[in-house]
Amino acid sequence: MTLRQNSLVLAPSIRHGLSSIRDTLRFYVWTYGLLLIACWVMFIFWAGALVDYVPVQFGAYESPRWVRVGCLSLMGLGAVWFFIGSIVLRLWRTISDSSLALLIERHNSQFENELITAVELAKRSQSDASNPDAHAAMLIRAHDIAAEKIGRVEVGELFNWRPLWSAGVVLGLGLVLTSGVAISAPPWFAHWSARLFKLSDVPWPRSAELRADGIQIQLPAFTGQVTAERSLLPFVDGHVNVSIGGTAVLHVAANTKAQRTPEICTLFYQSDDGGRGRANLRRVGAPRDNWQSFTLDGPPLDGIVGDITLSVIGLDARIRDLRIQAVPPPVITQLQIYCQYPDYLRDSFSSRPAEEHLAYRSGLLIPEGTTVWLEGEASQALSSVQYVQRGEDEHSEFQVLSVAPEDNRFRIPLSTLNTSQVVEVRLLDRSGLASELITRYVVAVQKDTIPELSTQLDGIGLAITPHASLPIQGTVKDDHGLAELRVELVGGDSEITALPIPIPGDEHFDFALDLAALSETGQFSVQTGTNLALMLSAQDHFDLSTEPHVGHSQAHQLSIVTVDQLLVILERQELELRQRLELIISELYQLREAIQSLGASFDSRVSMEQQVLFVSLPTVAQPEANKDDREDAQRLANLRAQQCVLQADKSEQELSSVAARVDNLRRQLVNNRIDSYDRQERLAARIHDPLRTLLSHDYVELEDRLIAMQAETLKRQGRESVGPALVSLDKVLVQLEAIKANMLDIASFNEIVDLVRGLLEDQQQLLDATEKQRKQGIFDFLQ
Repeated sequence: MTLRQNSLVLAPSIRHGLSSIRDTLRFYVWTYGLLLIACWVMFIFWAGALVDYVPVQFGAYESPRWVRVGCLSLMGLGAVWFFIGSIVLRLWRTISDSSLALLIERHNSQFENELITAVELAKRSQSDASNPDAHAAMLIRAHDIAAEKIGRVEVGELFNWRPLWSAGVVLGLGLVLTSGVAISAPPWFAHWSARLFKLSDVPWPRSAELRADGIQIQLPAFTGQVTAERSLLPFVDGHVNVSIGGTAVLHVAANTKAQRTPEICTLFYQSDDGGRGRANLRRVGAPRDNWQSFTLDGPPLDGIVGDITLSVIGLDARIRDLRIQAVPPPVITQLQIYCQYPDYLRDSFSSRPAEEHLAYRSGLLIPEGTTVWLEGEASQALSSVQYVQRGEDEHSEFQVLSVAPEDNRFRIPLSTLNTSQVVEVRLLDRSGLASELITRYVVAVQKDTIPELSTQLDGIGLAITPHASLPIQGTVKDDHGLAELRVELVGGDSEITALPIPIPGDEHFDFALDLAALSETGQFSVQTGTNLALMLSAQDHFDLSTEPHVGHSQAHQLSIVTVDQLLVILERQELELRQRLELIISELYQLREAIQSLGASFDSRVSMEQQVLFVSLPTVAQPEANKDDREDAQRLANLRAQQCVLQADKSEQELSSVAARVDNLRRQLVNNRIDSYDRQERLAARIHDPLRTLLSHDYVELEDRLIAMQAETLKRQGRESVGPALVSLDKVLVQLEAIKANMLDIASFNEIVDLVRGLLEDQQQLLDATEKQRKQGIFDFLQ
């Protein structure tokens, strides 16, 4: 060694020995740290594999992505931890020569502190020693001894290589395991590597394979449908829709070509409201197309009211995150009827359009022969609209038809309707979900009715003259207007003669059929002694069948007589009216007697009351008896007053009837063209008009006074009103007697009958003479 500037310079052998130890120490730190990092990475790799793969073998899920992200994070953080803690921090520390010298001397007993002395004192200055020369000599001697011995030191013996070897063995075993798995099961190794390092979500291969076929729902059945239809709704992206409150059947299938086929599958479910549970699926039948079916009906798929998340497990296979969403089913929100009306409804007088949109409502009537479409809107987009159309025939063929909608709109053709139709509609939305109920619509068809006619002959009896004018009044009704109105005449054995008449603007018509004019024009004629049948017919515009819609009125049968014969008939009717008037007058005389009797009862009651006032010391029973008699008399008076009013009403109605029939006799004279002005004037001015004047004036006064008498009688004060009622009744009787005197009596009628009989005998003699002369002429011609 040498001394330089009072300090000791270490020998090259000592410096080389210390440097070798320092290099070996760095190698140890790096190697051990890297081994720890490798072991840690391998540990996390296989620990993650166990966490991800082993639960799958028991039917659990693969670890979610966040677990694998955690593994990678833990792997990276651990590697950084070991790198910093086991390598960087250790290498960052400065190891002094004194520490290395102390390490050598502790592991080598041959040193007797020479090396540590040489290293420590080499750093000090000799000027600090009290005896520099002695100090230098001793330092040189210790240094030389240390330099000689350090060459025999084994650096490897200074380190504990067991941790390094342990880490290496662990790493080697891990590498062997990893290599073995990578060689023996490369798909498994590649799959886990991809799931860990690429964060792939591809699940682990299973020994069993499951497939979610979908949810089966029962479609609402149409009326008359023997078996209800079922529809299988597939899961789309793990989701399927079910009607709120609906019931479904879950269908799952297991692949029989897989390594194993489960005997049972288990469903785990959780609803959004927090409910959860499990249920076993039922194995159904034998495998078909290498797939074994499993189904589940009942809870939780019975009465679904909220969203449900499902998972199905069979052996190590698992289908998870299936989502059943409870949604409102499609419903019809608006329905209209589009009508194309037939031609018979669109005449020149009709304001009905050729086509029309009508909002559907219950009870809506569609005319017969209309071509109809149902146009509706649904609450959501549709995939199909199915419907069944039935007519009135209960045995009509059952057939389910369908139309393609446009978004949420649909149009159902019902063709031309001649009878009422029942249409049942079932909606299917885009996911295949059906409406909850079959919607039933009734399209009622209003049959075109036959025209209705009602006629009467005004001022015409059962017998007429050949030249009569027949006033015809009546009504004609048809639901869609008339095309033709005519009168049909049949005289004797002749054929029907139809004469058109103008169609009225409203339901009422009033026209006169002039037989004389028809005879002059040659259109129709009748002979005396025959019968005339008269009837009106009406035809509408209906043209949908070969049989036209023709309505007929009631037939009127009239006898054709001579003027004299008709006069006899009319005067016989007038005689009947006189007899009826006489009966009415006699009833009014009875009414007068009843009023007088009522007045007499009032007088007797007054005398009885006066006698009661002057009776002295009456017995106890007498007042009671008098009271009962008075009550009976009052009830009887009330009854008589009421009968008087009723009798007056009855007579008033009968007199009105007599007046109407008298006017009818007059009009028959006019309509039959009988020149009898005196007779017409008598019937009108002396009988009909006085009767009408009487009924509108004096008879009204009589009824008012009788009503007042009844009211006063009820108040026990009717005596004052009896007199005025009798005065009014006498005025009525006087006028009725005068009217009766102007009517034919039986003697006058007999004279007329004798006259007519003589005329008939003269007519018969004339006919016999004419026939005899005709026969004689033929006989003379033959000779």
